[in-house]
Amino acid sequence: METYTNADAFVDVLNAHSVDKIFFNPGGEFIGLQSRIAQSRLAGREAPQLVLCLDESVPVSAAHGSYMISGKPQVVLVHSELGTLQMGGNLQNVQWGRVPMVIMAAYQADDHRTTWRQEPYDQAWIVRGNMKRDRRIAGDEDLDVILTEAFRIACTEPTGPVYLYFPFGYLERAIDKPATPPAPAKIAPLPAADPAALGEAADLLLDALNPLIVTGFAGRHPENVDALVRLAETISAPVLTGQVWMNFPSDHPLCLGMEQIGGSRKPNPGIAEADVILAIDYDMPYVAGIGMPAPGAKIIHIDVDPLTNGRLLWERGADLFINADSRLVVPALERLLRQRITSEKRHELHERYRRLETEHRETRRGWRAFAQSQESQEPVSPDWLCRCIDQAIDADTIVVNHTISHCASVTEQIERTKPGTLLGCPAGAIGWAMGASLGAKMAAPEKTVVATLTDGGFVWGCPTSTLWTAVKYGASFLAVVFNNRGYGILRGSQEQVLAVDGLTEEYIFEAGVEFMPDYAAIAGACGAYGRTVEEPADVLPALREALARVRAGQVAVLDVRLGR
Repeated sequence: METYTNADAFVDVLNAHSVDKIFFNPGGEFIGLQSRIAQSRLAGREAPQLVLCLDESVPVSAAHGSYMISGKPQVVLVHSELGTLQMGGNLQNVQWGRVPMVIMAAYQADDHRTTWRQEPYDQAWIVRGNMKRDRRIAGDEDLDVILTEAFRIACTEPTGPVYLYFPFGYLERAIDKPATPPAPAKIAPLPAADPAALGEAADLLLDALNPLIVTGFAGRHPENVDALVRLAETISAPVLTGQVWMNFPSDHPLCLGMEQIGGSRKPNPGIAEADVILAIDYDMPYVAGIGMPAPGAKIIHIDVDPLTNGRLLWERGADLFINADSRLVVPALERLLRQRITSEKRHELHERYRRLETEHRETRRGWRAFAQSQESQEPVSPDWLCRCIDQAIDADTIVVNHTISHCASVTEQIERTKPGTLLGCPAGAIGWAMGASLGAKMAAPEKTVVATLTDGGFVWGCPTSTLWTAVKYGASFLAVVFNNRGYGILRGSQEQVLAVDGLTEEYIFEAGVEFMPDYAAIAGACGAYGRTVEEPADVLPALREALARVRAGQVAVLDVRLGR
């Protein structure tokens, strides 16, 4: 009779939750599991695919990108305490990105180990601040119940990561096979929105002279995009959308633009002028941009997370908070608004729509004209680079963006109009884009994936590990490196301080990268296509060549040398 083990229970629970890939960096604790999965797949039984990554930070960001495309909960395996440490800042990206993820590692059974405070060593302290829950599994506990509960916690709104750690040898332990196969965890639905709160929100929005809609995470549910369009059109309200998801079509007349983070040094339009702000599934960006609401502005907040990951909106919170699923609230609010709009109000809204439509057209015409004026500028202008990217890709291309100094160029020049075609990083670990692109491509192998990232993001994204995995599994994507040959954020801050202190530029701490790695050569060493671009006339041809390589199945890296 075949032995049933915790490793078998692990596979069965993952199958029940539609987990089709496990991103992992293995240690000895997972050898039995690897064997079970290999046996199952060879026998034609359902089992997730194991995706090997050579550095533990990569599977976390890859699973993050995979979730953003598939919407499925993710599983990451890392080796013991050392692998847990190596996941690093990507855990904050996962936490702030509300990614339903189960992370598993083993622990060393050493009851005598203590901290410097003479307290028992606790491996989960490494990650506890970035988890929804963590749990130490004892050797005599069965995994199926524990793992199903972990999925319930991870997938309950607000979704997020769970960390489980178990003793070495645990997965090989024989257990009783359940009489019935594991079932998906039961997720409690969110409460319905309070009708009185919806009515108050509708009154505030209809009375507003300058309403503004801001949204950050609504686009994680594709159906929300059309619902937001209908809501915005109903009250002729401009929409400022965050950089993490494609929440609202950038070519729509009511699209005010994408929210800027602090590194762009560009103010966010509409916030200071709004008298009522409707924030839908919205967190403050990890580095807030320029622009604060007026003291008298009313803030309505619709979200599943009343704490917004512990960060108040604009340092003051909401005047009206509606804790509910935006997929239900947005259509309900739109219907209520339509019922309350009078003929006189409809004329007022029509006039506001026409004004916003004109402003949208003129603003974008200015952005395009500026990019075109940079066509021959040397070094390459980031706006010209982004204009070329927009021309080289199609509407279905998935853009994985994590730029900082140049994020305004990306958000202004690259149009995104379809749900799921823009993925951004919700927090500050800038090595995210490489792994996220890998995961996105594995979740949607039929789609073209293009990463726009900084040179620092390329280095911290563990390029050899990411490219190795991408080549091994045929997950081809294009990474466009915005190489400003220096720590642009640091240099800008230094210049501001020096100006205040009356010092000259010679006192700046060296923020340039005079000796740059050859990023194209790194790509080539990993079996990918690499090219360095320094001339503005070469940008568009280089992009088209790289995309042709990607569509033929080869990973590609373009190192575009920009001005500082």
